[in-house]
Amino acid sequence: MFSLDISLFNFLFNVGQKLGANWFFIFFATYLPYLIVAAFLFLIYKEKDAKRRIYLLGFSILGLILSRGIITEVIRYVFPRVRPFLSLSLNPMLVDTASSFPSGHMTFLFVIVFSAFLINKKWGWILAGASLANGISRIIAGVHWPSDIVGGIIVAGAVFALLYYLVLPPKRIILAEDKQEILLPNV
Repeated sequence: MFSLDISLFNFLFNVGQKLGANWFFIFFATYLPYLIVAAFLFLIYKEKDAKRRIYLLGFSILGLILSRGIITEVIRYVFPRVRPFLSLSLNPMLVDTASSFPSGHMTFLFVIVFSAFLINKKWGWILAGASLANGISRIIAGVHWPSDIVGGIIVAGAVFALLYYLVLPPKRIILAEDKQEILLPNV
């Protein structure tokens, strides 16, 4: 285990214990993802072009299935990692006994965040902040190491980038704000 991981976990966990606002961290760690998903679905719903709406929803679902449903579970099976509250014999705010690396919540939420950036950059940043708040709350609640959170974001980013370049035709970029396509010159 990395000493930086343990140090950062202890710092955040102790801050949460001193604040004593367990209900706040439990809400952010458990229920905030539902609000993030609702906001993302609303963004998709607001898309005027039906083909683009269906494409974005399908693209996001494919990313979620690959990153959270398959890759995260394979990593957890091959490299099982004990949750911090079990490893350090702490009293957590939440209880989850599955392998902790990578964070399934972060993997799931950051596929949504990256997809939101395709729709609207402002909302992408808002959802990114909310997703990070969820990850930090899960550390404070005692169910994740900081590297679990980073690992989940990396898995989501890698799968999203791979799908983005495989699903979209080569040399084409779709801009989020004005939905215009830019064709890059062949090199």
